[in-house]
Amino acid sequence: MNKFLYNTTQYTHYRPQYPNDLFKYLRSIVNDNKYVLDCGAGSGQATQGLSKNFKYIIATDISLELLSKAPSLSNVLYVQSVAEKIPVRSQSMDLICIAQALHWFPLNKFYDEMTRILKPKGVITAWCYNQSVIEKNIDFLINKIYLKISGSQNPSCERQYLYEQYQTIPFPFHRINTPNFKIEMHWNLVQLLGYISTWPGLLEYQKRFGVNLLDEVKDDLFLAWGDPLIEKCITWPIYLLMGQLI
Repeated sequence: MNKFLYNTTQYTHYRPQYPNDLFKYLRSIVNDNKYVLDCGAGSGQATQGLSKNFKYIIATDISLELLSKAPSLSNVLYVQSVAEKIPVRSQSMDLICIAQALHWFPLNKFYDEMTRILKPKGVITAWCYNQSVIEKNIDFLINKIYLKISGSQNPSCERQYLYEQYQTIPFPFHRINTPNFKIEMHWNLVQLLGYISTWPGLLEYQKRFGVNLLDEVKDDLFLAWGDPLIEKCITWPIYLLMGQLI
């Protein structure tokens, strides 16, 4: 995770939480709710929702520092591990979840490992979110940052999958059609700025060019927002992949 450059405390505090209806849906489509792998768990944004709907969760991440900031939950075991080599038995997982992380993994090796540990009728699901929707004038300013970090000057094969909403990422499983979900948070401007400051693309751009793109629009964001302590509704569509072994 070091390549992501962000402060892990910031990441833990300023990443949005996933909706409860997503986890209830996952519970409804899995034959057994016993064993779940949360791969690339980070500081536990998805782990918390999974723990309320499944009996046992193994949450893995390459970053011990991020895992150390995850909440202590009685039915969750946190394990530092690379995504392509998980220390669990073959055919042991009923559900595998990858939240906002699949695009960072070495996909061929990762999928081989997931095929090994998934039960024959188990389900693998991965999801991501990208641009938020708030208000047109605010969205316009945030999009100015987004267009620069996602442009050809700041290339990333991994982040490109995210920008393309997981429509082009390899996913060699029998696809399951899913309903639409969204994240919805009520944040003030300080929280929004904290979230944007954790974008890997923003941090990579600053490292590459020595320019903090958030600073360039911050004054305009304050003007567009009004009182920075007022909370506004912020939504992110969730782009969900789900499948079973072919």
